[in-house]
This record gives sequence, structure tokens and C-alpha cells, in this order.
Amino acid sequence: MENSLNETDSALEETKTSHRDTDEEDSKAQIDDSGNQGSTKRMDGSLRRMSRNLSKTLTRQSSSIAEALPETTTGWTVFTSVILSAILGYEVQLQRRLTHPPVTFCQNATGSVIEQVYKKLTESPDHILSRSIAPSLFVGTRGTISSTAAYLMGGPSSVSKKYMRFREIITMSQDGANIAIDWEIPLQPKQETSNSKEQQVDQSKCKSEILEGPIQKPVVIILHGINNDASFGYMKSLQRTFCDRGWNAASMNFRGTAIRLTTPRGYNGAYTGDLRSLVYHIAGRMAPNVPIFLVGNSLGANIMTKYLGEEGLAGTLPSCVAGGASLGNPLLLDSSNVKFPFSVLMALGVKKIYLDNWKSIRALKDDYSRQSFHTGLMASTIEAVDNAVAPIFIRNDEFYPYGVKIGYRNGEHYWFDASSYRHVRHISVPFLNLTAQDDFLVSRPSRNKLGYCIGNPNVMVVETRCGGHLGWQESPPDTAFGSSSWADVATADFFDAVMKTNTELCGTAIGHNETETVTPYESSVVGLGNMEKDLKQIQKDSIAFQQTVKPRL
Repeated sequence: MENSLNETDSALEETKTSHRDTDEEDSKAQIDDSGNQGSTKRMDGSLRRMSRNLSKTLTRQSSSIAEALPETTTGWTVFTSVILSAILGYEVQLQRRLTHPPVTFCQNATGSVIEQVYKKLTESPDHILSRSIAPSLFVGTRGTISSTAAYLMGGPSSVSKKYMRFREIITMSQDGANIAIDWEIPLQPKQETSNSKEQQVDQSKCKSEILEGPIQKPVVIILHGINNDASFGYMKSLQRTFCDRGWNAASMNFRGTAIRLTTPRGYNGAYTGDLRSLVYHIAGRMAPNVPIFLVGNSLGANIMTKYLGEEGLAGTLPSCVAGGASLGNPLLLDSSNVKFPFSVLMALGVKKIYLDNWKSIRALKDDYSRQSFHTGLMASTIEAVDNAVAPIFIRNDEFYPYGVKIGYRNGEHYWFDASSYRHVRHISVPFLNLTAQDDFLVSRPSRNKLGYCIGNPNVMVVETRCGGHLGWQESPPDTAFGSSSWADVATADFFDAVMKTNTELCGTAIGHNETETVTPYESSVVGLGNMEKDLKQIQKDSIAFQQTVKPRL
């Protein structure tokens, strides 16, 4: 009996002990929870205090700013004037830091044409290569804005009694493609003041001279950049500059631009056949000893440089072609080096041209070509577009007779074939290569290939401190504002100096004989079969030019 009572008491004690332990654990848990809740409350309180303090600080600052603002119209006028003066003062200081003469690289061989041309362009401090370039405020002082303005500005008005504009359509004999040539020619003073009937007759005579010949004034053929055409402002500005010198200006629209594409093959950066056909067409209309000059912009500069090198290598350049100028030429084409957002924007422009000419492109019947175009349309960057469409690009042999072929193995082979730096050394006429240090698209590759340019005694390289890509907006002398293009004047002065030098040395403005330009054929340079081997060797040879020196402002 006693044993059972003892066992019962023990069980009760154990139960009480377990309940006591459980109560202690619950109380500890409650204490922990209350501690956590307390720390959370303290943190929330700190955040609320910080928020209130920050709100009070911002309110005080806003009140201080509001109290500092003027309350009258006169006060606002003074306040605005001070702000604008500060901005203008900064721009003027920036303009002064950027104002600097261009840097010129060339071989000054005694008695050479380039030496005489250089002397004419630097005879006095006011000449184009001697005087400082003052960029226009807010536009010319910034490379990106300068480049944007070059593309977006409309250029000089097309309606003028001093000039006549008309379009000529030329059919390419290679494949039947049509290209549009936009002419602008100066009119004689008597044609401006005559009555409407007489003026119409005189304009008809001028147009007939251009289309049928013989053309009595120099002709400048101008090539545009990628995704552009002859209607862009920088093209019109160049035309007007040459017309003001009394010359005829012909802006070439690449196949598929300005007018509908009549073949399934559009333009690219390597094919020089269309330019070659155009030069032959116009050369056949020129009067004796009247020169033709070529000007290329961006991608058009690359095509024009490649054309002159191909013709110089074979000695087939028409004798009336007296010189060329390359503006914003990358020299090395490699779409993989084009960064965002420009790679996307360029791709959109190329795809727009494809869509605009889709009716002609659909004429391609084979599945491979159609699939290549569809892949290109789906691509997001210019590199991907080139890789997709390069196997169906039109191209030509780089040596006489420049046979037309179709396709590259891939985008890399297309870029190699298109890169004009390989052809610069064969150019046989005076040649100007103009770039700007703040050109975000071509400054680095162009500087890297400087050695290839100055290795040719016919080439003059001019580098400016500012100008962007095809911009070069310049202020008129002794003023702060302006939008005229320094490059337009520099190109015209270069051509004028070439004509004067040729006349002094040879007695004619063209000054060169096509039979004197023949150079040995170098299969290792132009052969497509050895592209990969040649590319590696050229990359080794050009290591010395891989570093660019940033300008000190």
C-alpha cells in the first residue's frame, strides 16, 4: 500500500517538474519574442526618426531654394541671364581649348605633287592647313552632337536661281542595276538675270552639256555613307561648296537607295563596280584636260579608296581622274568592333533598305539566298547582319578586268576584302584622307592604319582635334557661332591646289598619265584564296599602330 502511494507521489512530482520546465521554456520563448519585438520596434522607430529628419532637411532646403528664387520678372530675367552666361562662358572656354590647327602627315619628297600641294595649303597663316579650326559652340565642340547634326541638318536649300539640280539614271552594264546621280551645276550670271524663257533655254543647254558632253568644267563625284543617300545635309553641303567654285557636283546614290532596286543585289562596302561604271560614263563626256575628282564619306570613302587602289594597281585609272578625298574613312572594316548602340542602329538601317526593296530581293529563287536574307532581317546587330548576308553579296575581283562574282565565305572574309587600307599604297593620284580625333566610329581604326597611308607618297593624311563623324562644324573667323563645314572647304582647297600644281608641272589640270601608274601585280595582296594567311601577317605588321594617343584638351 505504502509502495503504491510512493509511486503515485513520484509520478505527481515528475508531472509537476515537467510542467515547471515547460512553463520556464514558454516564459523564455516569450522573453525572446518580446526581445525580438522590442528590437524590431526600436529599428522601426529609428527608421521613422531618420525619415522625419530627412523630410525636415529637404523641406528646409526646398524652403531655402524657394526663398532664394526671384519673385519679380526683373529678378527672373537677371537670374536667367546669370545662368545662361555661365553656360556660354563654359562653352567659350571649351571652344578655345579645342581651337587648334590640324595635324598633317605626308611624304614631302622634293619636287613631288604632294609637296607642292602642301606648300599651297600652308602658304600663309590663313590657309586651310595653317589656321586654327574653331568649332561652333554647343555643336562642333562635342563629337557626338557634331556627328548627329551632320546627318540631321538639311543642308543648303535646293531651290536657287544660281544653281540647277536634276537627276540622271544610269544602268550598270554588269547586271542591269540602276543607280541615281543627283547633279548640281552652277549657272552663269547672265542666266540668273535673263527672263524665264531664256533662262529655261540656257538651263537646257547646261543640262545637255552634262548628259551628252563635252563637259567644260571639273566634275566632283560624291559618295555617301552607310544607310544614307544624296539627300542628306552633308552631301548637299559638299555639292554647294564645289558649285561655289564653279565646278559640277554629282552625288552618287548607291544601288537600292533613292530609287527602287532593280536587281536582287544591293550595295556593300567592298563592291567597286558601280563606281567604276559611273566614272567611265562621266569620263567619256569630259572635254580634254578637264579633271574628275572623287569624294567619299564614311563607307563611301572606303569604297572610293578601294576603287582608286584597284585602278592604280592595274594602271587602268582613266587619265581624267586627277585626285580624291576621303572623309571619315575607317580604312579597316570590321563590324564586330562596332559597339552598342551604333551596331543596332546600323543594323536597323540596313534592314530598312532590305524591306524597302523586298519586291526585288524576292526575285532570288534559291532557298539559300532567301534564308540568308531572312536570317539577316532577324539579326540585331550589324555584325550579325553581315555574317548572315555576306555569302550572297555582290563583289568584284581586285585586279583587272575586275570580274563580278557572288558571295564571301563569311563576314570576316567580307570585312577583309572591303578594308581599303590594303589598297591605299597603290593610289596613283593626289589623295587626301581626313579624320577627326573625336570621331567615335573611325578614329581608332583609321589611326591604327596610318602607316599604310603615309607609306604612299601620293597620300596626305590630315587629322583634326574635333569634328566628330562627318561634322567639322566651324565658326566663321572672329565669331563664336557658326555651322559651316571646315572639311568641305579643306577638300575644295585641296582639289584646287592639285589643279594648280598639275598645271605648273605638266601644263594641264589633270597632270597624270595613266600609263605611268602601272605597278606589279601582287597576288599575295589581292588574292582571296590567301585571305586568312595574309590577314595574320598584316596584323603582325601593324602592331606598331595598335595604340592610339588620346588628344590633350
